[in-house]
Amino acid sequence: QVFGDHHGNVIHLGERDCSVQRRHQKVVEEAPGPGVDAQRRRAMGEAAVRATAAIGYRGAGTIEFIADAGGFYFMEMNTRLQVEHPVTEAVTGLDLVELQLIAAAGQPLPITQAQVQVRGHAIEVRLCAEDPAKGFMPQSGRFRAWAPTAALRVDHALGGDPEISPYYDSMIAKVIAHGASRADACRKLIHGLEDTVALGIATNQGFLAACLAHPVFAAGQATTAFIGAHGDELLARNALADRRAAAVAALLLHGIATDGRGVAGRSLAHTLPVPVLLAIDGTATTVSIARSGPGSFTAEVDGATVALAPIELVPEADGIAGALVVTIDGTTTRLRFARDGHVLHLHLDGRPVRIDDRSFEPAHRAGEAAGDGRIRAAMNGRVVAVLAAIGDEVEPGRPLVTLEAMKMEHVHKADLAGRITAITVGDGDQVGAGQVLVEIEAPAAAG
Repeated sequence: QVFGDHHGNVIHLGERDCSVQRRHQKVVEEAPGPGVDAQRRRAMGEAAVRATAAIGYRGAGTIEFIADAGGFYFMEMNTRLQVEHPVTEAVTGLDLVELQLIAAAGQPLPITQAQVQVRGHAIEVRLCAEDPAKGFMPQSGRFRAWAPTAALRVDHALGGDPEISPYYDSMIAKVIAHGASRADACRKLIHGLEDTVALGIATNQGFLAACLAHPVFAAGQATTAFIGAHGDELLARNALADRRAAAVAALLLHGIATDGRGVAGRSLAHTLPVPVLLAIDGTATTVSIARSGPGSFTAEVDGATVALAPIELVPEADGIAGALVVTIDGTTTRLRFARDGHVLHLHLDGRPVRIDDRSFEPAHRAGEAAGDGRIRAAMNGRVVAVLAAIGDEVEPGRPLVTLEAMKMEHVHKADLAGRITAITVGDGDQVGAGQVLVEIEAPAAAG
């Protein structure tokens, strides 16, 4: 990070490490760089100052280097403040926007190189509306519950009823933690992510926490290949957490607490088990829930037993979201939830979970067969190409419609073999997530 003024003064404020990237875009940034020793830090700082002075640069800028074990090499200069500048602010105690305005006003920088001090460590993550399990596909739509952590600095511009547009970048917030050490900052940031409630749209919230907790990152050894090399580990499901989520979802949807009636209206006043078919973040899960005693329930989740004792249900004024205090297998926790039709969103165990209630769906859909022939939009977006026509015979995987959202194109493909009987969209149309784009009739049905 460099600054120059109109009086020939140029300083640097240390380096930032931005190695953790997906699709060559930064998602985790920190200062100082964990792999930068004093000698390299001094050499990079001096090189950055010389480059800045050589062109008579004034204002805030960033000199970017790529580094390996042998040295560091100039890449480019960004002539502005960057997204990740808060980590530099955190470790130096300086307001970089103020310094930028001072320089632009023609005043001398109020600090010299010798006065720049770095204290502690800071890490920032970019919270994005995207689905890491689907190749970081951008998401758009409306949050049903949004409550960023109050324990950390969170830079965002989301109001009380936030809607994420498909027209812009997927980043929705920056979460920044500062600590006495790198481990301290990392711990605070993980807790801050777990404390942030973002329900209704898929985000990279859990993925970011997994990155921070990974032993390679914790050791300060992450490179630009980190996500590609460890993607399976970072996306791994937590079977225990999924069981807890399934059990709580069954309780909320089919048998809640205070009056024995669930969100979906089914009574569990009796003790007979109620079968519930759910999809936990897309994975089919079978739950059987029954009242086991006054104020207590037992859920069987894929062969495992979960004991539930709801204590307090606190619905919010809109009737869409709320909180539940519940004891799960002897441990009391408070969780947030939000509903969107047949979908229940939970914030449980520090992570968001999407649960689709498929208990009342036709068997061929609930059972997740090869496909139902109804090709639905994976996100809000604009149709940029219709690649098939009514009457076409298609095979699974045949491209049918291309949507554009957040500067990226996504091809929607046939999920079964058959004949196209309907195309509901045309070029340029705006569509919503879940909207049916194409209908395919399988050969057996056609006959």
